[in-house]
Amino acid sequence: MFFGGDPFEGMGGMGGMGGRSRKAADTTGLYKTLGVAKSAQPDEIKKAYRKLAREAHPDKGGDEATFKKIQEAFDVLGNEEKRTIYDEYGMEGLENGGGGGGPTDLFDMLSGRGGRRGQSSRTKKGEPIVHPLKMTLENIMNGTTRKLKITRKVIDREKGVKKCATCKGQGVVIRTVRMGPMIQQMQSACDQCGGKGVSFDEKKLAETLEVHTPKGAPDGHKVKFSEKADEIPDGDAGDVVFVLQEQPHPDFKRKGDDLYIERSISLSEALCGFAMELTHLDGRKLLIKSKPGDVIKPVNYDPFRDEEGKQDWDMFEDSDIPSVDDAAAADSEDLNICKKACASGQLKGRGIGAFVQKNGKTKFKQCTTEEAMKAKKRSPGSKLFILRDPMASAGKRMMKAVEGGGLPRLKQPFEHGNLFIILTIEFPATIDPSVCAELLKVLPPAKSVPKITADMADVEEEFLTDVDPVASFKIAQATNPEEDDDDDERGGGGGGGGVQCAQQ
Repeated sequence: MFFGGDPFEGMGGMGGMGGRSRKAADTTGLYKTLGVAKSAQPDEIKKAYRKLAREAHPDKGGDEATFKKIQEAFDVLGNEEKRTIYDEYGMEGLENGGGGGGPTDLFDMLSGRGGRRGQSSRTKKGEPIVHPLKMTLENIMNGTTRKLKITRKVIDREKGVKKCATCKGQGVVIRTVRMGPMIQQMQSACDQCGGKGVSFDEKKLAETLEVHTPKGAPDGHKVKFSEKADEIPDGDAGDVVFVLQEQPHPDFKRKGDDLYIERSISLSEALCGFAMELTHLDGRKLLIKSKPGDVIKPVNYDPFRDEEGKQDWDMFEDSDIPSVDDAAAADSEDLNICKKACASGQLKGRGIGAFVQKNGKTKFKQCTTEEAMKAKKRSPGSKLFILRDPMASAGKRMMKAVEGGGLPRLKQPFEHGNLFIILTIEFPATIDPSVCAELLKVLPPAKSVPKITADMADVEEEFLTDVDPVASFKIAQATNPEEDDDDDERGGGGGGGGVQCAQQ
């Protein structure tokens, strides 16, 4: 299957690559946004960010655009690697993956010069050491700082690094092996230096690292200490990386910045209101209540069901949207392939809101669900598939929550996710018929009101009971075995041969 589209889309114009000059990068703008000097220490940057974020936060009456600029500035300057790139190349360097970026670098890469230049300037680095760091949800809610001891190998600088006399610094030696009348030369690692080409003495060094885990850090969050791993003689020491491992909590579950807890309530609480107490992850005592007059309804939505890549499509026979331009095309009408291409394949993230199939071909349209519905026209023989608006079923997903009661957002500690309460309503097994009349006075009227009564002729009265549908289906399978295929092959046992159909 072939999908259309420009493979160089997003790389920018190619016509201006002849120019070799590049405008000097702005490496001070973000510092001005936070009101700090370019030489400011990380603590100064954090302090300035927190102060400005409080003042400019929309919930505090601040300007949303200003708050966004402050956040973007801290996202760069608060990150050691991003700040280093920004100080040298500006925002253009960050957008181009850490290099100088721009057409000049692309030209060098295509001509073969860029790769060699990058390799010659890149310093060799030792292997990183990765440590798991177990964290509870309480730790993630509050943020933690731990002092952890590490032991690493460092080179004895007093004795220095010397070139291996055996291999002359090559790391390999040539050995001559006689095999009968033949003499063969074989290359192998130098035994004297272990293939390193140099000889040196190492000693162990114990250090204490202060590992700070920010509030709201996700599972897998990494805290890196540059050049704190074992030293190597011909380059920089490796990094020590701590990887956060979120531990399960007995009461809370996490999804992004949102928290979930499960509680059971009675039918009377669902109808007349309920209250519950909760000790939050930061130690606060919460009294959570439903609003007066609010009715708790059962919710079937499972927030932890894996729905990544899932898309629902509505099909319209004899329809097309000719006014919407084609974004891509496929020489196939395989529905599964087309849906997969939109959800997780080549067309993912390209805003495909509809596709049309006709005469063995599929045309994909870049549009919203609303735009597709408005552009829908009759077209005999065409099948139109429109992506179902995921918000159309939002009403069925609504759950009771304490807004802002979740985890702090990473790098935005003054904003929080929500605390959802998954409520299971326990219905009574039976109700005293004598109180039903009183209940009906306060409950909504019945939706189904039959026009027949049990005392009418030809009316049979039945009462509902509890039956397991799975058990019922299994009983049907056991009592109704499939017919023997041999009977069909014998033509139903009529004695004559089976009927043969001739193609016209």
